[in-house]
Amino acid sequence: MRTQVFTLTLAMVAVIGCSKSDLQTDDTSIESSEPIVMDEMPPMMDMGGHPEHGPHGGELVELGKEAFHIEMLHGTGAVAMYVLDGSATKPVAIEADKLTVSLKHDGEVKSFELPADPQAEDESGKSSRFTSTEVEMDQWMEAGAEGAVILQINGKSFTGKITHDHDHGHEGHSH
Repeated sequence: MRTQVFTLTLAMVAVIGCSKSDLQTDDTSIESSEPIVMDEMPPMMDMGGHPEHGPHGGELVELGKEAFHIEMLHGTGAVAMYVLDGSATKPVAIEADKLTVSLKHDGEVKSFELPADPQAEDESGKSSRFTSTEVEMDQWMEAGAEGAVILQINGKSFTGKITHDHDHGHEGHSH
């Protein structure tokens, strides 16, 4: 019985449909020869649903199955890392004095520390930005060093794998 009622209802909708009198149109559209100007381009999204790059244009490192991200910027003689949310678009201030990054380059392994460098909007005693002016770290990052960053967020430990999987040169931009 339910199948027959459903079929009958579906048939009625298909036959009746919408008439042109039911549609509302707006014929008052204004044409302009002026170009459309956008304040900024929409972020490019990857298959995971977050941008390919962080809000500062840096490379993204996934933490905890995309619970959080680290955005890495290097190539200017310094290195900055930003802690971001799961969408990789908003900063997340954490209670940490520094981040420790272990890198491997040309068979050598070394740890680097990035002290907290709070942004203006970070809650007192927390930081979403960590920076280092250690030139060697910047050089290693530019040369494609790989490694890991380990940090605590809300009492839980996260490890992010640092890799350089982009296939373009570094000329003309920093990450």
